Amino acid sequence: MATDAQYEQALHGMRDLSYDERKQLLKTLKRERLDSEGQHKEAMKMLPNSHWSKKHLLDRIPNPTGDAYEQKILIPEFTFLGVANQPDYGEVLLTFYPNEWTIELKSLKVYKDAFRDAMASYERLANVVFDDLMAAYEPRRLRLMMRLRPRGGISSCLTIDSDWKIRGGEENFADWAGNVDGFGFQVHNSTRI
Repeated sequence: MATDAQYEQALHGMRDLSYDERKQLLKTLKRERLDSEGQHKEAMKMLPNSHWSKKHLLDRIPNPTGDAYEQKILIPEFTFLGVANQPDYGEVLLTFYPNEWTIELKSLKVYKDAFRDAMASYERLANVVFDDLMAAYEPRRLRLMMRLRPRGGISSCLTIDSDWKIRGGEENFADWAGNVDGFGFQVHNSTRI
């Protein structure tokens, strides 16, 4: 970080330049900044999902019963920075079949808010959130659906289900087959769920 004296010296040096020289200097600085940002974005692509993990924020509580039940959790405001460093907005629907542990909801709120400054694709974040929830709670089943607000006229929904064979599941639950109701979300607002 530049000191006040260094800043003043640089500013004075710029004032000594002609208009065209200042214009060229600013173009050079902008190009260097864009190159640096591009290199940073490329480096971010190579990082593993664990780089974005915030699992340490999740608290769990003992499941009060050994009986089977389904818990649905809607997160209507999921915010993060996309790969273009622009805010992205979406909602997340969790279908959770607890095992020994269940979700402590206050920590889930803190957890989802911790992604506001995360610069990552929503495909990556869906997998990070899924992996974090699976590791923290070890549920019988977890289904995560992340629906993103339209950008450029296109909306997207990502779904991950621990029941799928491709994710290591046994496909014991067939409720996801043929699911076509509004990206799997109910077609009404969260106040009616």
